Amino acid sequence: MTYAVRPMSTPLTMREIAPHWMAQSPGHDELTGSLETLCERFGGTGVVMFRIRVGETPARSTIIVSSGIEDQLRDAVSERATAAIVRTERNEILPQMLPAWRVGGASAFIYAFPGCARAHGQLVTAVLAVEQKSFTEIAEAYLAARCIMEGLDETPDAMASTEDQPRITVREQSCLAWTAEGKTSEEIGIILELSPHTVNHYLGSAARKLGATNRMHAVAKALRLGLIERPV
Repeated sequence: MTYAVRPMSTPLTMREIAPHWMAQSPGHDELTGSLETLCERFGGTGVVMFRIRVGETPARSTIIVSSGIEDQLRDAVSERATAAIVRTERNEILPQMLPAWRVGGASAFIYAFPGCARAHGQLVTAVLAVEQKSFTEIAEAYLAARCIMEGLDETPDAMASTEDQPRITVREQSCLAWTAEGKTSEEIGIILELSPHTVNHYLGSAARKLGATNRMHAVAKALRLGLIERPV
């Protein structure tokens, strides 16, 4: 006796599975809105999307959009998620749950949802939440994140202008600008009402984002890029 074998159907695409999450040629505001909606439905406190540069050693990430996460915490979330996703031979594409820091007195978790690695890099959406999520919640958020990221991957140049420009925070700009005026960390701390240690942290963070070897190199790069002109 023989049985007829039905031919395999064409695999479903993200567009067919969840078309309402797809972002067509997304601009910054549209992408931010989609991520904020995802974060709200997932019950997160903040969300960040970044791109891991495929093939770079050590792996580096570039922030594309973030919402609801302070700058220092945002950078820490992307760095920790990048370390968890990047492997020696390949980049992970499954969701990652990482214990994070205490937020508002409660334990927090990073839920990192990687996209597929592309020639121009691997997109990752990371949501910070103060409670552990169920498998169903993680799966639903992963599907939504993948749809949003695949919509962006279809137009990799759509966010090029924001991605190529280093994301320097207002505090980092202020510290760089006063450094350009010849001020020391102690003097900048008095001006901005910060401790010298915090000033050094901002200057170090800005230098890393700019790929600079020291603070004066960071100042030179920031001036050349038009990120600072005068103290702000």
